[in-house]
Amino acid sequence: MKFITEDDLRILFRREPFTSYDLPGGTRLTPGARQFLVDKKIPISDDPMTVKRKNEKPGEKNEAPKNEICPDRFLLRKKTLQAQFLEAGLELLNRDVLLAEQIFDLERRLSDLGKEGRDEEIAFEPCTGFNKENFNEPSGDCFEITGFHAQSEKGKEIVLLHRLRCSVRELAAETENADLNPVINRLSQMICLEYGGKACQRKK
Repeated sequence: MKFITEDDLRILFRREPFTSYDLPGGTRLTPGARQFLVDKKIPISDDPMTVKRKNEKPGEKNEAPKNEICPDRFLLRKKTLQAQFLEAGLELLNRDVLLAEQIFDLERRLSDLGKEGRDEEIAFEPCTGFNKENFNEPSGDCFEITGFHAQSEKGKEIVLLHRLRCSVRELAAETENADLNPVINRLSQMICLEYGGKACQRKK
């Protein structure tokens, strides 16, 4: 089963705006992608979730309890995500050892996520965009990553960090797990530092 993300829809909409969306067979929308279409008032055809709601009688609920379906799926996706962090860390070892170590540290934090007695906070330095009060809250990107950034001196590092951030954000949206917000925000800080040095790039 392939998931269509919000980023996928934004790219499609940027290329050619559409007023309805046909969901390809064998695919599902992430919560973020569904919200994107709802916000733009774009109807979805062939959406199993929509069909299910139409056929469901008032007061009838067929949803399985979250505890029965989320934990296993979350753990499986988290393992895949950890592998992506390890892969990115290895790729960066010869380019920036300190950055690679930070990625390996985030992978360890992901591994400990949900384990009892292992809720240590992610270390970070407050900046213009993040402080102790909002570091655990959901936040948008500090700035949009484009081909311009990919071709910059630190383009490789920026793209790798951005890809990790997108993967973590997608998992957070799918599983509604707020514990992933600090990882996303820390990656945003790291991207800022790679592109702007000590200068914060967050939009004001």
